[in-house]
Amino acid sequence: MKVRFVRLAMVLLGVTSVAILYVLTKDKPMFVNRVKVKNFGLRPGGPVVTERWFVPNITTEMYILSAYYDDRLTIDPKTRPAIRIIGMADKNKVEKEKFSCIVTYEGIKSPILQTITVTDIGRGGSRHGKHFREYIFVCAPLKFTSKKAIFVSVVDQTYLKQYNWESHKQVCIPVRYPSNENKVDFGSCVSITYWTFDPYRIVEWVELHKLWGVKEINIYGSMVNQTTERVFLYYHQQGVLTYTRVPRPMTEDGEIMFHLMATPVLNDCMYKNMYRYGKIVITDLDEMIVPRGNMMTYSELIDAIEKETKPRHPHRMYNFRNVYYFSELPQNTSEPQVTLTLRQTYHLRELTPVGTSTKSIIDPMACRNVHNHYCWKIAEKLEKTRHSVQVHEKFGMNQHYKKCHFDKYATAYHLPPCKEALKNYTFDPTMLKFKTYLLRNIAKPLKDLQLVERNLPSI
Repeated sequence: MKVRFVRLAMVLLGVTSVAILYVLTKDKPMFVNRVKVKNFGLRPGGPVVTERWFVPNITTEMYILSAYYDDRLTIDPKTRPAIRIIGMADKNKVEKEKFSCIVTYEGIKSPILQTITVTDIGRGGSRHGKHFREYIFVCAPLKFTSKKAIFVSVVDQTYLKQYNWESHKQVCIPVRYPSNENKVDFGSCVSITYWTFDPYRIVEWVELHKLWGVKEINIYGSMVNQTTERVFLYYHQQGVLTYTRVPRPMTEDGEIMFHLMATPVLNDCMYKNMYRYGKIVITDLDEMIVPRGNMMTYSELIDAIEKETKPRHPHRMYNFRNVYYFSELPQNTSEPQVTLTLRQTYHLRELTPVGTSTKSIIDPMACRNVHNHYCWKIAEKLEKTRHSVQVHEKFGMNQHYKKCHFDKYATAYHLPPCKEALKNYTFDPTMLKFKTYLLRNIAKPLKDLQLVERNLPSI
């Protein structure tokens, strides 16, 4: 009897172990240790996801962040549906090689090989002797529409000459299907955040965007300081912000590595939420698109712009001119130290030239490739329409808060030295109209986060 019991226990243990192993590994790609994410596009507030870069086993050095199924009605019907594969690769090899995708379908035994179209999403940078550039590799049109594409692999022509792709294993990237549940009018996608950022500024930035009508904020962090990350986790737990950790694809020091990660995470954010967000606000944490005049929200801002813009457009995008609020300019020290935007009420008199340092509010139905300033490539069916407008500064501007950097880029961009530029500034009271709401809304998070070094006045 005891022997039977032991045998039964061993069988049950074995079955349980296999079941657990299946659950833990059934969706993992080959060669990649990646955190499993069961559903993309759900409301934030769950566990923090750590993304992993996929590294195809081909001759072209390439790093893939994610792949998304795209069946938007605004893209070219000849390339619909598509899988958009987001990442970076050796620019020299990309320009010389031809690329293909291998798609695995649910319920079909053999994967399908088809060609890839390469599109860029950034200008790139140099790492370990190579120039890397950011890309979206477009696998389209998919040959089977009645079956669900579940994995995609990227191979180059050299690989296809060296190996039998049908028998040789490739790195399989899960195909993600964007959710269309819990739709919101405005979401925010922020490019890669790294190292240290003032926690007080993060709180102020988040609370202002909530005031303006942004319902969800997406932050991708890499090597983020613990104090900074603590603020992101606080808002993540509240369901206001989705915080995603993204390690560097290469063990390289220096900011250029993070710059290479910037547009891949932005495009990941856009495609993840393309059916959920009506508009996407594209800014960094040191800047914000601010409604001017008597407008208090992004909805009011868009409505005002549209009243003066003809013809009407269902998927319009808006580009805003940049203005610098340099920290060297005079400060209004009567305002609380915790509120950067209330203290820094002076900016350079001259706006940045049109198209330079622009930030935007884009429409995911109109954009194929987004840069960290504006939409780079338009959905084909909207290319001949008035899909984008340069917004007049009377409606809104991108307010950029930082230390003057003109000396560093004076030659490359024909900028005046900081000493001269800082002489020409003007007072702007725009942010004061948000003062009452801002001070009220930052009080609780500052208290919860124990950021008590700078006390708020009673309001």
